[in-house]
Amino acid sequence: MTVLHYQFTYGIDVLAFSYGLAITQVYDSGSIFSPEILDIKPEDLRAKFQAGVANLAAVSLSIGYPTIVSAPHSVANGFKNLLAIAAATEVDFKEAATIKEFIKDPSKFVAAAAASAPAAGAGAAAEKKEEAKKEESESEENDDMGFGLFD
Repeated sequence: MTVLHYQFTYGIDVLAFSYGLAITQVYDSGSIFSPEILDIKPEDLRAKFQAGVANLAAVSLSIGYPTIVSAPHSVANGFKNLLAIAAATEVDFKEAATIKEFIKDPSKFVAAAAASAPAAGAGAAAEKKEEAKKEESESEENDDMGFGLFD
């Protein structure tokens, strides 16, 4: 919105006024839009496009129709199926070696999970601290010198 300010002086009195243009509706090629449509950022467009691609991939996967957006998911799902077959049978290939080791010796899986757990554990500890602080503040708010509503 553009606002122009003018001042006129008549002797001693100063008269000031301003005028501008306030957009209430936008008309473009026979369509009427609200002015908020002009505030779209590239990030908003990218997010909408990615949501559309995700929806298209989900529909394509569910009906079994291959598209460019569903191809990576189809390949990943096929690889998971191959790993499942390799785990259940004697079929062996390089990528299935790790999963077969975990099946033979589950303690390796526990060690691998423990290595990645400190990062997750730190987040859980921070959440517990926040909950404790919240409970303290709630208990402080509820301390009304023993005069409760239902006492």
